[in-house]
Amino acid sequence: MSRDQWTDILNRAPHATILQSWYYAQAMREAKQQSVRHGIIMIDGQEAGAVQMQEVSLFKKAIHGFSIDRGPLWFDGYGNADHINAFAEALDRHFPARLGRKRRFMPEYFGKNHLISLRKWQKDKKINEYKTFFIDIRPKLADTRSNLKQKWRNILNKSEKSGITSAIDANLSTFSTFLNRYVKDRIEKRYAGISPRFLASLTKYAAMSDSCFILNATEDNETIAAIIIFIHGKGATYQAGWTTPYGRDKGAHHFLLWNAIALLKERGVTTFDLGGYNDDTDGIKRFKEGLGGHPIALIGSYH
Repeated sequence: MSRDQWTDILNRAPHATILQSWYYAQAMREAKQQSVRHGIIMIDGQEAGAVQMQEVSLFKKAIHGFSIDRGPLWFDGYGNADHINAFAEALDRHFPARLGRKRRFMPEYFGKNHLISLRKWQKDKKINEYKTFFIDIRPKLADTRSNLKQKWRNILNKSEKSGITSAIDANLSTFSTFLNRYVKDRIEKRYAGISPRFLASLTKYAAMSDSCFILNATEDNETIAAIIIFIHGKGATYQAGWTTPYGRDKGAHHFLLWNAIALLKERGVTTFDLGGYNDDTDGIKRFKEGLGGHPIALIGSYH
């Protein structure tokens, strides 16, 4: 599908994810030479959802591998356990396990009861289930603010009175500076995060459809923190950021994320993914939890 065709698909899905975005597929093509395959899921003659799959094949497909990450995407009224099982069985028929084929399937499922058998698929014990926080930003801003954890809201209040300002960079003219500061931040604080090279590729392709922006926090014309946000259909993801010690004392990240929520609402975004966490990074988990989002744990990766 073309970029515009897939964008229309994303807009139909209530829970579109960044790993199912057109620009993610293009970045994967550039970084890992993976081609992309798109499909429409039909149930009882109706369009029920869609899927984006990364694929590699060699020697006339004697060697073949594919991955479906945080997909498929379901349209309104679809996506229950029966639908996911039906999709998994169809996927297995199209691409059965065999010598020379590597399969990876990480389904996107938000149900509370994970009654999914995924027959003929084996859970990958080496890969931990993905965890993140989601914020529903459809309510009024005042209601979203009241849902913030008290400590998080207190820091936000302090930051708003501190004199710092936020500036949106929709043209990504500050991306080079952002990337350099992000690399420095990763080294100093020793966290994993997205690789700088892949972030650069992702940003390049997202910019083609006006699907990302940078928010800079400044004081006295000096940038003290910044974040980059990616938009995918009705969803958005907080992907990366950096801050100075002074910016941290000022609550600059709280300030930026709150301003990002306001901007995303203006663009019609309804769900905000805070970019994942793991239980070993308590500080990151507490920070993201403070926005009052819903914790989501996907059911794992299968092969």
